[in-house]
This record gives sequence, C-alpha cells and structure tokens, in this order.
Amino acid sequence: PPIHQTRLVVAYDPETRLVTGTERLRWRNDSAVAVPDLYFHHYLNAFANERSTFMRESGGQLRGVEFAEREWGWIEVESLELADGTDLKSVEEYVAPDDGNPDDRTVARYPLPRPVPPGGWIEMEIAFTAKLPEIFARTGAHGEYVLAGQWFPKIAVFEDAGEGGAEEPGWNAHQFHAHSEFYADFGDFDVTLTLPERYRGKIGATGRRVAESVADGRVTERYKARGVHDFAWTAFPRFEVVRDRFDPAADVPEELLARVAATLGTAPAELALSPVEIELFVQPANLAQADRYLAATKAAIRGYGLRLGAYPYPTLTVVDPPLGGYGSGGMEYPTFITAGTHPLLAVPGFRRMMFPEVVTVHEFGHQFFQGMIASNEFEESWIDEGINSYYENVVMEEAFGPWSVRFMGLEMPLWESLRSGGLPPPDGYRDPVVRPAWAYYDGGAYGRNSYSRPALVLRHLEGVLGGETFHRAMRHFFQTHRFSHPTTEDFERAIEESSGVELDWFFDQALRSTVTLDYAVRSLTSRREREPDGVFWVDGRRIEPADDEEGDGAAEGEEPAEGTETAELGTGTAAAEPSDRRWVSRVVVYREGDFLHPVE
Repeated sequence: PPIHQTRLVVAYDPETRLVTGTERLRWRNDSAVAVPDLYFHHYLNAFANERSTFMRESGGQLRGVEFAEREWGWIEVESLELADGTDLKSVEEYVAPDDGNPDDRTVARYPLPRPVPPGGWIEMEIAFTAKLPEIFARTGAHGEYVLAGQWFPKIAVFEDAGEGGAEEPGWNAHQFHAHSEFYADFGDFDVTLTLPERYRGKIGATGRRVAESVADGRVTERYKARGVHDFAWTAFPRFEVVRDRFDPAADVPEELLARVAATLGTAPAELALSPVEIELFVQPANLAQADRYLAATKAAIRGYGLRLGAYPYPTLTVVDPPLGGYGSGGMEYPTFITAGTHPLLAVPGFRRMMFPEVVTVHEFGHQFFQGMIASNEFEESWIDEGINSYYENVVMEEAFGPWSVRFMGLEMPLWESLRSGGLPPPDGYRDPVVRPAWAYYDGGAYGRNSYSRPALVLRHLEGVLGGETFHRAMRHFFQTHRFSHPTTEDFERAIEESSGVELDWFFDQALRSTVTLDYAVRSLTSRREREPDGVFWVDGRRIEPADDEEGDGAAEGEEPAEGTETAELGTGTAAAEPSDRRWVSRVVVYREGDFLHPVE
C-alpha cells in the first residue's frame, strides 16, 4: 500500500519560470511509533543563494555545467493546513541536520498539534510557489524548455528503529548536497499541469496521461502514476515526439530468452515481460538519432527485465534535452528519463561512439535501481549507481557489442573503461564505498565510489561465484527488496542466502575498507621437463643412470648389468621421447595491494 497519496494542481509560466499551485497530501504512518511532526524536502532552495549547502559544496558547477549567474531558483510554502483547518505554516522551521548551515532551506519541519498514531493517516493542503533556476543540476528551464525535477514540497521518509540502519525511530531527511541524490517513499500521484497552448502535444511526465483540454489559450494535461516515489515533467514547443512500443513477442529473441533462463535456472515462461508504451521527446536536430534512442530503450527494457524482473509500468518517457539544457540530461525519475546526444553523432563514423546508447541504457536502468529498489541515495549511493553501472555494461555488451567507442583507431572496451574509472588515485582510495554521499573526499571520490568501483566489485563477485550463482543471487536480491528501501546489509544477506557462500571476507574489504585489490604476475616460466640424472633408489632398488644417448641404460646389444634397472622416474622413463615429456610452468603471483583474496 502507498505511504502517501499526492495530488498536485499547478500552472507554469515560462516567462517567469514560476510554478504555482496546490498539493493535497495524504500521508500514512507505517511505523510502530506515533509521529509528532512532519519533515519536507524543499530541494529547489538549494539554488536560492550562494550560501546554501549545495552551492557551497559545488562551487556553482556540477558535471561540467556552471550555474547561470543570478538565475536563482527557490520554493516557498504559502500555506499549509491540515484537514481540520490547523495552520502549520505558522510553525514552519527550517533545519540543517547534516551541517547546521543556517542559510540552507532544503529541509523544513512542521510540529503537529497531535502525533500521527501508528497506522494512522494525516491529510493536508499546501499552497506553494516554485521558481525554477536556469537549467542546472538536473532541473530548471532554458528559454521555452523546462525540465521540472524535485520541484514541489516533498515529504521525507520516516524510519522505524532498525530500518535503514536507524538506531531509533525518526525522519531520515538530509539536506540537498552537491554530491547526493534523493530518498523518498512510494506513493500514488495525480498531477494536473497547465501551460500556454503552444506546448500542446509537447508535454511529457511521469505516469500515464489520462486527460487533456484546451481553454483560454492554455493547455491542461492530467497524469496518474501508481507506486512511484517521485514525479517529474518536461515541456518544449519544439520537441519532435516519436511514439513506439516495446513488444515482448517481437523484441525478445528466443535465443536470448533461453540463454538467460538457463543462467537463472528457470523456465522461459517465468521471465515473461510486459508491453511498454514509449514516448520519445527529441530535438529536431537529433531526430535522425531517434532510432538509436529507441533501440537502446528496448535493449534496456529487455536486458534488465529478463535478468531481474519485468518493468512493471505501462509507460516510459525518454527526453532528449536541447543545447543549453544539457544540465538536465542524464537523469532518472520514475517512468521518465533524460538522455542526451549531439547532431554530430548522426554523422557516419561518429555513429560508433555509443554515447546516446550508454546514457539511455544507464538512465533506464535506474527504473530498477533507484526506481524500484528505492535505497537511500544520501547514505548509500552505490546501491543505486554502482549496481546500475554493472548492469549497464551487461546490457550494452549484449545489445551492441563490447565497445563503447570505436573511432579513428581509438577503441574503448566497455569493461576496461569501467575499470579505468574505478582505479584508485596514486595515494590509494581515501574512502570506502559505503559512505554518505557528502562525506566523500571530493567529487571525484564520490563518482569513483558510487559508480565505477562498486560496479567492478560486482563484476569481480561474478567471477568469484560464477555466472549462474551470481545472477541468481542478484535476482533474489531484487525480487526480495523491490518496492522497499534495502541497505548494504540487506544486499549482502540476500547474496549469501541465495549463493550459500559466506562472503563477509569479501564485502568487508570491497565495500567497507580502503584497501586496494591489486595482484600482479611477477614471473612466469615454462620449460620442458627432463628426466632427472644420477643414481636413485626406488622401493629399495638402485636405479643407475642411462649410459647412452638413447637412455636405455645399456650399450647396444647388451643387457643391463645384474642388480641395476632403468625404471620410470618423475614423469617419464629414461628412454622417453622429448615429445612425450610434460611442460613445467612456474608462476609467481605477488600481492601489490592490501586486499586479501584467494588466487587460483
């Protein structure tokens, strides 16, 4: 059952970048204790001024995109009333639980007149105004283009003792940091959007479009989404809209289905996938690449779905941002992803640079990790980004081959590219993989330990367990914890349960330490084995060395002297032909790093 039911009715003005409207929220306390207050995320306030925690940590730039000077974004609650008329706006309090920053307004607390009992519901109506920044950090507007992410007052997650590692019941509500993403409960959304009429037919959003109307020069669209933890939308009058459909009967080759079923040890019928309606919003200059986006989308629906479980939603929206809007590219929301390409990649020769495919597969993969495995990205980003990066490479290799780039003699294999990204800096890893996102040494450490390094850990674990055992264990983890908030401990427990292998020695080093796994072959020699020379005794009998080149122990035409033998020693006889002799190889493996690991 949903933790919340959220209905949003809003209008967007592209001239001012303002979103105004109301949010009707019904929230359920699914904990074992009474809840005395409510916590909300006001993420857009990260872009309100240069003193917010996000801006202090990022320096006004993220993923190569700089914040546009003075193009601030913010969100403000105009009113918040409970169903009985109680005013909560008057007791609104901004808190900074992570760093105490008095200028950060990304987490708000509202004390309640009466606690919400276990299993109880509370209803409220919120009037709010949000100003979107110039496109930055996955959200905002650029001209007439808008990508609204984390744009409304969003209730935080209340955890029982023991959930998510919480020692006691309470709200898990972290500030918006430069190197962190999000954490939210599952709910049902009903969202009505009103924009100028020129946006008609060019609006995309989380969920399914259920209604559309035009009046007084404005278009209104309504969307519904069940069992999701967020809602995002986009609009741009110059979008080209391409519609397609993932059809399991046509888009899942029988050979692939049989191969994955064999790996998982299950009947092919148990891996059945569902149809998905695909809506691609693409820039006119990139329309020639629509087939690349769609092929990658279908490969991802197929590749993730067969291995982990079917994508459960009926729709998927894929967005290709315009030039100037790249800061909103490469991001995931439930049933809604943003990708990114460049017109140059449609030119022959450049088509072998697989960037549109890679980003599409990766962002779709977030429908599983983070969409259904709604882990706490603030505290354990690797469960989302790292696991997804592993499967991204699996799907890319399966659908498009082992190369991410083949251009003018440059060849970049998928797995080697991932390995290069996961290598430690010269002075070694400064952080373990499992660490709050804002606590990593720097942005490079966040990326390394959230994406590449944990993906390599999984690639290595696949080698340790073997492909069949590994993939069955990963499916067990996903099926056990989908639509919940699993932790690193949940992951480890699920892998050990399914595989039957005790792996503390591996996980403790790979995820919770800074040791480096680095074994080198120091030397390797191979030579033909020759028969040993000299006098030997075998079972009390003396064996004399051979006297002739043939090694038969006697001169031609003579019998061996009485009391002596020519017998088998070592691996052959004294008369063995060189071609019958074995090779002896000697390998010295040296542990360069501190990660202790069996070596075969």
